This record gives sequence, C-alpha cells and structure tokens, in this order.
Amino acid sequence: MDHWRDAYGEIFEVIETSGAALRRAYQREAMALPPAKTVKDHAEGGRDAAIWFSILEFLKENPDQHVYFVTNNTSDFGDGSSYRYPMNEDVRGLEDRLTMLKNFDQVVSEFTKEVSGKEAEDAAAQLLASSAVRDGVAEAALGLSTLNGYDGLGEGGSAERWFAWSGTPDVELLAVTGVTGHALEGDVWYTATAKWLLYGLAVDEVESIAGYVACVWETKILFSAGDGMGPTLLTSGEPVPPDTGDEPCMKLLHGLKKRVTDLAAAAKRNVLAARTPAEQLVSNRLAATLAGLDLSSAQLARQAVEQAGLVNGPLQHLARQAAEHQRLVNGPVQQLARRMAADQTALYEAINAPGVRLAQQVAARMAAAMPQLDIPGYTHQPRSGGDEAHRGDAEQTGQKKASGPDTPESEPGRG
Repeated sequence: MDHWRDAYGEIFEVIETSGAALRRAYQREAMALPPAKTVKDHAEGGRDAAIWFSILEFLKENPDQHVYFVTNNTSDFGDGSSYRYPMNEDVRGLEDRLTMLKNFDQVVSEFTKEVSGKEAEDAAAQLLASSAVRDGVAEAALGLSTLNGYDGLGEGGSAERWFAWSGTPDVELLAVTGVTGHALEGDVWYTATAKWLLYGLAVDEVESIAGYVACVWETKILFSAGDGMGPTLLTSGEPVPPDTGDEPCMKLLHGLKKRVTDLAAAAKRNVLAARTPAEQLVSNRLAATLAGLDLSSAQLARQAVEQAGLVNGPLQHLARQAAEHQRLVNGPVQQLARRMAADQTALYEAINAPGVRLAQQVAARMAAAMPQLDIPGYTHQPRSGGDEAHRGDAEQTGQKKASGPDTPESEPGRG
C-alpha cells in the first residue's frame, strides 16, 4: 500500500480547496444549482461543487496545464461533451484544457501504450517464472487459511483436507492467461491470470501436521519488469487439487517433491557434520534416528518432526542446556572472577614474602621497645575539714563553671 501511495504521489497532484472556492460551492448548494441539486426537501452537493470550483480555479491559475477529471458521476458533472447551466458558464474558455474520464480503465488507455499478443505473453511468463516472483507468491500463499478447509492432493495421490500451511510452500508457475501489458514512462506493467502449483507441509483443523499437500492456486496479479518490486496480488481464488491427468502438472509436482527431498537430505548432512560441542552432542543423539529416515518418501519432514522431535523436542532442550553451560563456564563474568582470584593470590604471595615478613617483625619489636607515656587527666582531690573546705570547694566549682574551654583553671580559693 505504501508503495502505491508513493507511486500515485509522483503522478498525481493534490489540488487544495481554497476559501473562495468553498464559499462559492456552498452558495451554489444553497441555490441547488449544478453540480449541486435538490433531493426531496433539501439541497445537497456542496462537496461536488467544491471539487468543481477547485478544478476551475487551478485551470485559471495554471494556463499551461491540462486537467483530467476522473469521475463516474456523470449525472452531476456531465460527460464532458456538454455542461448544464450554470456550469457551462463556469467553464467557458477552459473547455479545451479539461477532459472528463469515467474510470481508471480510461486513464490507462489515455496515458499508456497497450502491449499485447504473444510477445506480451512470453514476457509475462518469463517474469512470473523468475525466483523473485515465485518467492513473492509463496509468501502470499503462506497467508492462506480457512475455517472450513481446502481440498488438496495428499501423499500417495489421496485426497487431503487441509486448513493452513505449516511453512512457506514451494511454488511453480503452471499457466499464464489473459496477459495485458501497458507501457508507462519506459516500464511495462502487466496484468495476468496465473495458475500456481503449491506444494508444502500443511496442518489440519487442530493444527497438527497433515502431511505434504499439493494444490493449484489461481490469482490475478499486477507486476513489472523494471520497478524492483514483487508482484501485487489483485484477486485470488481458493486453492483446488491438481488434475492428476494433467501430465505437465504432474511433472512439475514430481520436481517439487524432489526439491523438498533434496533439501531434507542436505539438512540431514548438516546435522551429521556437526562441528561445535553442542552440535556434536545433538548430532550423536540424532544419528540413530536420522539413519532410519526414508529420504525417498514425502513423509520425511513429518518423521523428523514426530519421531526425532526436531521442532521443539528434548534434543533441542539438551542442546540449549549444553550451550548455556558452556556460556556460564566461559562467560565474561566468570573470566573476571578468575582474574580477580589470580590477583588475590599474587597479593597474598607478595605480603607473605620473606623480606616483607622481616620488615613486619622489626616494626613490631620497635613498637614494643618504646616507653609507655601515661598522661593522666586532672583529678580534683577534695579537702577534709569544716566550712572553709566546703566554701573553697564551692568557689573552686564556681570558677571552673565560669571558665570557658580555652580559659586556664584558677587556683582554689582560700577562706
């Protein structure tokens, strides 16, 4: 959608509605004059009138421009060959620069050159058969799902009811019809009806593996050789079983089955050729199971899923546990811890070296030989006796309380 929005933005210009055009539009609606009209007991069409006056305003302001007005509302705007009053007066002098087109088919015819015939069919078939287009179709087909189920061709040629794809199916182009091409500014855009042969692992109504299923999917697509984009799916039908009597179709189906088998065989070789410890652990556990798988059968994937538990089984858990253990042993936190332990060992050895121990012993002996200095604090010794002693004590106490922290203590008073 964003691609086409950008593409249209490069082609089309948005004409803004001015205030003057808007006022004229609602005046026209109030009078119920074309392109406005009367419906039952009221007038309507103000928006149509605003479009009309915006186009005329653009033509007057851009005398070198031609406007192509695309609308299927010919009852209000006319078909471009003539205009009702007062629209005929509105457009007078501008008629040769205004072209009315009814739909985008007329737009395509007006601005593009049609490319058709065998040349177009051959070019379309070549483009659709490319890997890029097939990959795009496969991604689109992955979205197929239904509550009622689809009919497909199962393993062994039996009918199989399936509800969705388990993974992206393999795709081959079966047929191309109804090719139409249009050249636009150097690029040729094609529309075509294409039938695709789809083959892949499908699931049933309870999302269990239903096995490999083949079906034919008809689509109508838009694509180009030069835009660098994948195909655009325009419409599609429901997938149906392939015709087993159609020899070309069965030949393509055989090729798809062989492709899937070859991919499964390559996956088996990759598992058995494990290199890392975790891969080797899983490989050893899978070897016995993989040895019993029948690569010539279309049931390979289902056997791998159901028997070996490759999707989310215990072997995957075992591999993850081995990888986690290896990460814990050799992770950055563990490496930092080992470096810290080594540094502590080196520090301990340095502290307990003979030279350091001798220095510690000398320092301890020097500390023991130093004299102990006793600096007692002042202790008041009260006198024995009568009132004088008590009075002296009181005076001394008063003097001490009066002195500040930096004031020398006074002699005790005498009676």
